[in-house]
Amino acid sequence: MFRLKQKHTPKRQDRLPPADGRKLLAEQSVRRGLLGTIAVALLLCWLWALFSTMTGRVFPWFSILIGALVGLAMQRFGRGLDWRFPVMAVVIAGTAAYAGNLMIGILETGRYIDEAPVRVMGGLSSDTFRNFFNNTIGPVDHIYAFSACGVAAFFANRRLKRHEILGLRAIDKEPV
Repeated sequence: MFRLKQKHTPKRQDRLPPADGRKLLAEQSVRRGLLGTIAVALLLCWLWALFSTMTGRVFPWFSILIGALVGLAMQRFGRGLDWRFPVMAVVIAGTAAYAGNLMIGILETGRYIDEAPVRVMGGLSSDTFRNFFNNTIGPVDHIYAFSACGVAAFFANRRLKRHEILGLRAIDKEPV
């Protein structure tokens, strides 16, 4: 009854036509998504290890940050629309959460025995990994790694605009 005219609603002619759905599907790249997220994960693990070494404290919440940035990197580089991209983001984020803790352990061990981190990495064995996971990684680390996986899966898929969704739906309705 007392409704004002809306000034900011789009007019009918301002709406975009449906996007080309085949082009959207062709833009997906598993290889670019995989390589981009691995690079981002390695960089963030290294930064986490350096930050923890400089401050003398381990910040387990950093693994959730790694998960979010891995998911965003998968979204940016992979431009994926299907289930493969969140699955890859989950695997990479989970691995990065534990790899970051391992890098922190390597840097701390190198400082403790007064040796270069490269030499410490050269001395890693299956027994070292078993002891690392038994003695260093605790339930809190598993919780943060699981949370990082969830955040990475959430951010991994490409976010579509309305006209892009309509373009994908138009492909589904085409006769084969």
